[in-house]
Amino acid sequence: MEKDFSEIKNVQQTDNLSGQVNGQAQTTVKDIVGEAVNQPSAEEQEKEQLRQILQETRICSDTEVPPEEYALQVDDKGIFALRDIHAIKAKQKAGKTTALKVFIAALLQGGMFRVKSLLEKPHIEFFDTEQSRTDTKRILQDVAQMTGLPPAVIDAQVSLHSLRRIDQEQLLPLLEVALEDEKPQVVMLDGIVEFVASFNDETESKRLIKELLKLSDQHNCAIVCVLHTNKADEDHNMRGHLGTMLAQKSATVLECVKERGSSVITVRCSEARHEEMPEWSITFDQDGHIVDADEQRRQLIEQRKAEQQQRRQEAIDKKQEERLDTCIRILTDKGGAVSRKQLTEILVKVFNRERTTVAGYISEWLRDGSIVAVNGMIQVSNDLALPF
Repeated sequence: MEKDFSEIKNVQQTDNLSGQVNGQAQTTVKDIVGEAVNQPSAEEQEKEQLRQILQETRICSDTEVPPEEYALQVDDKGIFALRDIHAIKAKQKAGKTTALKVFIAALLQGGMFRVKSLLEKPHIEFFDTEQSRTDTKRILQDVAQMTGLPPAVIDAQVSLHSLRRIDQEQLLPLLEVALEDEKPQVVMLDGIVEFVASFNDETESKRLIKELLKLSDQHNCAIVCVLHTNKADEDHNMRGHLGTMLAQKSATVLECVKERGSSVITVRCSEARHEEMPEWSITFDQDGHIVDADEQRRQLIEQRKAEQQQRRQEAIDKKQEERLDTCIRILTDKGGAVSRKQLTEILVKVFNRERTTVAGYISEWLRDGSIVAVNGMIQVSNDLALPF
């Protein structure tokens, strides 16, 4: 009996132990299942991330936002705000790179012509994707000539890269590395079109502009993008979807225009988020050096106005001469003399003008002696009579 009781006791202990294990296992499974059930779904996680973005991007009345910091100013108007992108546009060979040289000179020296720097010893990153290495180096040579600064000073503040032979896919990564390593305040991309496979690809253009906006904000710099306008003379829009997106997102859009019949390049603000930059002009002297041309442009404008006025006056004189010739021909055809009333009625129909207007013509011709009134009849002056 003792043996049987012992066996029964062992069996009971084993059963109790097994029950405890099973109970613990069931509890663990329940915990795991409960945890899984309480775990947010992928959709909920995504919504939570979006809520976080909305929270971070919301602007309230008491949100502290630093004032815009401009890299340059013309007169008292700031241009090229940091943490934003900007554009310079023009027709081909219309002075875009020349204007960039003036901007660089102003940033290095504190001012050049009417362009003044608002930064203290800024670093400038310049990507040239269009010119040969010889022409790219000319940028530094022209800046040195304008400023008189030694090469060591220029090279310490300007990182100039000739990238015409670099593949398109590498340009944006190169820019990202340059921003991280060089930490420039001003970035100039002379030939932004080379950053995309096609400037008419809407998706690619949007992606590039979005990346540039992120980079300018992340690295606290102004990114200035250079792009050609469409070929038609009257079309001043930048090319393709890339140009459309760049114009929409840029804080400042400047345009370089070469004055007709001269070497004067005028830089004007075509679009601005805030105040527009005043126009300013540059040209080249007899040695090919970049010089201020505001006064030269003023003279060109005055000369152009005088020429336009002269052309208008010549057109007026010609029209008046044609009207007088018509009047004399009518008088001659009518035997040399016509009453003023009859002449007025004839000329109203011929000129398709109001009676008062035609009466004014006749009075003017009488005053200057082109026609004469004799006994109430209008006759041709002996000096202007047409030969029979």
